[in-house]
Amino acid sequence: MSGLQNSGAETPADRARSAERPLIVLKQTVLVAALILLPLFYTLVPPLEDYPNHLARMQALASIPGNSFLSRFYEVEWAPIPNLIMDLIVPPLVPFFGVYAAGQIFVGLTLLLMLLGPMLLHRTLDGRWSAWPLVGGLFVYNGFLFTGLMNYLFGVGVAVLGLAVWIRLCGKPLIMRGLASLAFCAVLYVCHLSALGLYGLGIASFEFWRLWTHKAWKPAPLLRSALALGVPFLPFLYLLVRSPTWGLSHDVVWESQGKLEAITLFFSVYSDATDIPLLILIAIAIGIAVKRGLVSVHPAGLIVACTLTVAFLAMPRVAFGSWMADQRLVVGIFFMTLGFISVGLRRLEGHNAFFAVCLVAVAFRVVDVSAHWVAISQPLLELKSSLRLMPEGSRLLVTEADDPAEAAIDVALSHAPTLAVIERSALVSRLFVVPGKQILHARPPYGGHVDTEDGDTPRISRVIVDSNEEGASADGPHYWDKWPDFYDYLIVLGTDPDETANPAPDLLQIARIGRGFQLYKVRKAS
Repeated sequence: MSGLQNSGAETPADRARSAERPLIVLKQTVLVAALILLPLFYTLVPPLEDYPNHLARMQALASIPGNSFLSRFYEVEWAPIPNLIMDLIVPPLVPFFGVYAAGQIFVGLTLLLMLLGPMLLHRTLDGRWSAWPLVGGLFVYNGFLFTGLMNYLFGVGVAVLGLAVWIRLCGKPLIMRGLASLAFCAVLYVCHLSALGLYGLGIASFEFWRLWTHKAWKPAPLLRSALALGVPFLPFLYLLVRSPTWGLSHDVVWESQGKLEAITLFFSVYSDATDIPLLILIAIAIGIAVKRGLVSVHPAGLIVACTLTVAFLAMPRVAFGSWMADQRLVVGIFFMTLGFISVGLRRLEGHNAFFAVCLVAVAFRVVDVSAHWVAISQPLLELKSSLRLMPEGSRLLVTEADDPAEAAIDVALSHAPTLAVIERSALVSRLFVVPGKQILHARPPYGGHVDTEDGDTPRISRVIVDSNEEGASADGPHYWDKWPDFYDYLIVLGTDPDETANPAPDLLQIARIGRGFQLYKVRKAS
């Protein structure tokens, strides 16, 4: 690549690296990719916190034109919202694969993008394919994935690919670089604003390094770089200002704590008993490699990592109404920096040994995830099955126990009631229909009865108090006020399986008691 690699005869170091033959690296990549996709075959609905809610929206988007119930409850208002990539990819797949398989395809694409992005970036910088970035397969399953930040994580993979293309086009005509960047900006804008910002900081940091090392501080090269960097972002700044999301620009929350928690969340899976030993082994391996001089970092990578770290420290916790705005940058920092790191696998034996250790570690991680997903999915599927007790077109109010559990199972169930949209074409109070964040909205007759502010799930005791006009007037109004007159069913999440008491026998009739939930039919006044 122009400006980044030396031309001429192959050096001894180059010949030493020939142990990593492209065909071998390709086979190893396919093997690791297949391994990280394996957990998706163990469950119909991956137990990712927000994922069922997103999946239910996909069903609504795909079905509204031909579903009388959903078209009565919901409507689609297309707008240039920077949170649309799943909305664009999944609904067209639903008629061919069904919504559950279409969602699994999207999750699989997200995992593959995070795995392959650093590989392409490393190939662009180093000039050779290497198995080293496959170590990223250890961390495609992370706490942010389990939170369900699907659009952003998809965007992380695209952002790393975009940086690789930007580097590849160094020295090419300005128009070529600008058009390529424009294309990536378009995709990243519909992924997530944070993903677009990650890409912008990445290419700006690399461009600064390139100009610094080439001492290209004359007006002409500076102007070309400024135009190539800035112009592709301008149309999307305009779209953002014109979009409903701009109305959330005031929704900013700063928190001084939580930065270290973000790092822990990224590296953790489900169990300290498996996470800690694995991280210790990785730290030991890195220490040995550094001591033997096997690890090198491209100097541009240091600039990129420092820039992203400063952004991570400076970002608010909530920006444009998006929670974890700062913490989620940890994912981008890791996968973008990974592509700038090289490990000198000088001998074929060393290459094979590295890959064997990497494969075993990834397999260990995948088995851990798969085992937990199988366990977590049982109550989730039980809840999904229970929702079929409701007639089609029912209205479901989602509540939470007064003292809810916080185990992984209960977190996975937190948005599972929205599967009623898929199973029974239902109106669900907690479906994501927030103006400025989603294009799916509740129709006017129903908008006042569902959560349009992305708030917390109400506690059951609070909902019972607000079941009449007097209770609601205390500090209302709330979307659940006078709920017995509107909703047909009510579900309580985070319940103790041993506690089966009906919280309001005069208002509710038990329909199903399951692990971590209780489903009730609302008694209607005669």
